[in-house]
Amino acid sequence: MVSKDEFRAAVGHFATGVTVITTVDDNGQPHSMTANSFTSVCLEPPVVLVCVAHGTNTFGFLEKSGRFGVNILRQEQEELGAYFAKRPEDREDGVEVSYSSGKDGVPYLDNSMVFLGCHVIGTHVYGDHTIFLGEVEEIQQYEAGQPLMFYRSRWYNPSSD
Repeated sequence: MVSKDEFRAAVGHFATGVTVITTVDDNGQPHSMTANSFTSVCLEPPVVLVCVAHGTNTFGFLEKSGRFGVNILRQEQEELGAYFAKRPEDREDGVEVSYSSGKDGVPYLDNSMVFLGCHVIGTHVYGDHTIFLGEVEEIQQYEAGQPLMFYRSRWYNPSSD
């Protein structure tokens, strides 16, 4: 059987973009989590998926709200990517976070490269994660930039190689 560490090292060779998944907490306030387990599923209807671990706050909030946003980060937002990769109780002050409210109250990060506002249309539980399928109901694209990427457990900028 393949070990968790062996599998992580192997799939780490696949460079990914970095997203921050946004939803609302039990008090209606923005809640965010960094995720690279995101992909488009189909064009008609426009559907994406995100995988969320059951042990995260995001899992419970997303399950209750039935809505989420996908914020695609640009290279200059590495600090946000790192900040939201931590559990909420481990996040330290000093990182400036600014949200706006999208359609149906889904929060989005100001200045992300792209925001996709979604409502959950299906779920699939597998292992310690749930795959959330979301139909995209809103798209906001901002000034182009270079995407923030992750490769072999590090932030990655292909132009610096």
